[in-house]
Amino acid sequence: MLACRNHPDVLEGVRHCSHCGGPFCPDCVVTIHDRLFCATCKNEYLLDVRSGVDRTRLNHASILSRFGALVIDYFIINLPPIFIMIFLLFATFRNGQPNVLINFISLPFVVINIIYEALMLSMKNGQTLGKMALKIRVVRPDGSPISTGQAWGRAAMRKLFLMTCLWIINYIPAFFTDERTALHDMAAGTRVIETY
Repeated sequence: MLACRNHPDVLEGVRHCSHCGGPFCPDCVVTIHDRLFCATCKNEYLLDVRSGVDRTRLNHASILSRFGALVIDYFIINLPPIFIMIFLLFATFRNGQPNVLINFISLPFVVINIIYEALMLSMKNGQTLGKMALKIRVVRPDGSPISTGQAWGRAAMRKLFLMTCLWIINYIPAFFTDERTALHDMAAGTRVIETY
């Protein structure tokens, strides 16, 4: 359970700022236009309102930054298993054919990918290591943090599309929708935005 950034002893009722994503207790956030803001982000938001900048719309992440984050995450989580799989593939070769068991050995790696993404998204405020590096995060359509269920559903849907070779179809809507949503975003009710 997260503690308030300003009051480390407060654990109950902690909410995330819609702008920076930091955890804060109810005394440290204000609601403006149905969005929660911490004191720092509230001041920035009000300065933007005064200067005429519209911050009610989310700044959706570019497709390039989304793919960049995927590549970083891929190397972080998949590089060690790839070496293990190559070793096992050569170790299980019989009569010029790989052993059928190699298909079952790959299943734990699929599960590890889903667990990594889901836990990172739910515990790190919508960010995996790749998303942190490229300063993007996954949120609800209103900019609020995603739920644990959304994190797990999004990770499972994305992996399902990848395993069924539909990953290209999964990302086609991101090129044509205003919010750059892929099919797994639509299914999970999530958006990917730039962080500040």
